[in-house]
Amino acid sequence: MRLADLARVRQAGYRLFSAALLYPDEERLKTLGAVAQELEGRSRRLAEFAFFPQWSRFVRALASRHDEGMADVEEAYVRLFVVSPDGLCPPYASHYLAPGAPAQVMAEVEAEYARAGFSVPPSLGEPPDHVAVELEFMSLLCAEEAETWSRRRLGDAVLRLDREASFLDRHLSRWFPQFSGQVAARDGGSFYTLAADAARAFLVHDLDLTAALLARYREAASA
Repeated sequence: MRLADLARVRQAGYRLFSAALLYPDEERLKTLGAVAQELEGRSRRLAEFAFFPQWSRFVRALASRHDEGMADVEEAYVRLFVVSPDGLCPPYASHYLAPGAPAQVMAEVEAEYARAGFSVPPSLGEPPDHVAVELEFMSLLCAEEAETWSRRRLGDAVLRLDREASFLDRHLSRWFPQFSGQVAARDGGSFYTLAADAARAFLVHDLDLTAALLARYREAASA
């Protein structure tokens, strides 16, 4: 797979996980279901990747999600992520990294966003440390990386890869595994369990992938 195509696959993956972990609305569910149905026919090219089993289960569940009533989907989301009297599965980085100082975590991720020229889209309707926002940021970085590979701008591609690896290492990888584990423990087997587990496998693989690409191309970019 060409490097630009690989970056676009990663962009689509992060975007899909981001949308799936936002509060559900009927239009988004329909769009996600249609995208997943299309992805089902194209997923074989990902079979060589370690995250493929979890990805495949997630995409199949997403493609069939239109069979669930909106009330059931909303109930599951609210029960897991919104109304959580015993602190079930808050989808916020600050809950896991600094529960007593959420403003600090939000300031840190906002600083990362600002350095990359990213601002939280109002359409997301969530604070900067929400899981969907952090995943959307990774999608943006992958999109920019794909463009640099397409234009054969090695130095810029390495810069984007470095930002991706840094954000994964300093932010998402530090709390997302705990978040996905809590989702599985509280709601094993549901759509949101599949989504969180697939995203976790994707993140773990991407952390290794970005490190490997940097090791391969950083020296050439500085030559």
